[in-house]
Amino acid sequence: MQENAKEQIPLYLYKEESKNKKEVNENKKRIDFLDYLKAICVIMVIITHYEWEDKTSPFFTMLINMAVPVFMIISGYNFAMSNRKKADGELKKMYGWQMLKPKLMRFLAPFVTICLIEIVLLAIEHKNIHPLRIFLLGAYGPGSYYVPIMLQLLVIFPIIYFLVQKNAKVGIIAAGSANLLFEILVKVFEMDKYYYRLSIGRYLLLIAFGCYIYLYPEHRVKKSQLMAMFLCGLAYIVAVFTFDAELVIFGYWKTTAMPVAFYIFPIVILLFRKFYHITIPGVVGNALTQIGKASYHIFLVQMVYYHFELGGKIMTAAWYIAVPFNLLVNLIIGLLFFEFDNQFLKKMKKVRQKLRQAIA
Repeated sequence: MQENAKEQIPLYLYKEESKNKKEVNENKKRIDFLDYLKAICVIMVIITHYEWEDKTSPFFTMLINMAVPVFMIISGYNFAMSNRKKADGELKKMYGWQMLKPKLMRFLAPFVTICLIEIVLLAIEHKNIHPLRIFLLGAYGPGSYYVPIMLQLLVIFPIIYFLVQKNAKVGIIAAGSANLLFEILVKVFEMDKYYYRLSIGRYLLLIAFGCYIYLYPEHRVKKSQLMAMFLCGLAYIVAVFTFDAELVIFGYWKTTAMPVAFYIFPIVILLFRKFYHITIPGVVGNALTQIGKASYHIFLVQMVYYHFELGGKIMTAAWYIAVPFNLLVNLIIGLLFFEFDNQFLKKMKKVRQKLRQAIA
């Protein structure tokens, strides 16, 4: 890994075969490849939350369970892109309200809606309602740790960006060391699993990797380095899930623990190199793009769907019936939720503009 990024425009925005690096518009609002990747990941999330009898097969441990690690890498990539474009990578600007406000709105507006829906469903079921627990600890359902972790990311990411931007090696090592230290402290102080799941400490290396991919697209990590990382990560997965190895640390959420970062990072690097410019035509491409755009909303919907068993008995039927059903319901409702949220925010923006004009 080299130490300094020399180009402001990521080379991923140039075609690999082009010798003359023609400048392209970095201000393009959407990158199809990222939407495709997010779409595939959220589909894998819905698949894994079905009540499978066995989730220790290679299909899960080496593929399906990689959804969250990939999401974290993409988050690091997207946050880095946003911070460079809107804050020029300056630490003070990254902590400014102009940077934080749109991100907070993007995360909290749909999340609050989901929290209110869960409160209503709990009331219908005559169950105890703890509003603070729902709003502060990520609501209920599989993956409910995600929103608290994203809010923590808003606070800690500028530091990760600053370190990786200054020196790629130092930044990655610092994030990895912090990640490892967190896992050691979890073991030493016997942190409860419930609070562990809510901490961003377990994903620091993955997020730093995403930041690195954006900031240093011109770097060509040696194949030997990528292979060594991949084999280390693969050895961890095989040892833990095939041979039931018990490690001193990484006792919680083994499927997404720190060593998994070494397995998935080389794969993501290769995907970026080979498919960054890809555009899938027709219905399939459009569907994946829309699902990718709505991936956060779909993720929130599946939390409610699985926790409250809204699909009834059919959602736990034979996998070839339940899985397609679960996918169809969550994707459709998630897409509708995304569209509703967008329209609501647009109307709110217009209302604010009218109020400002009236005041002025």
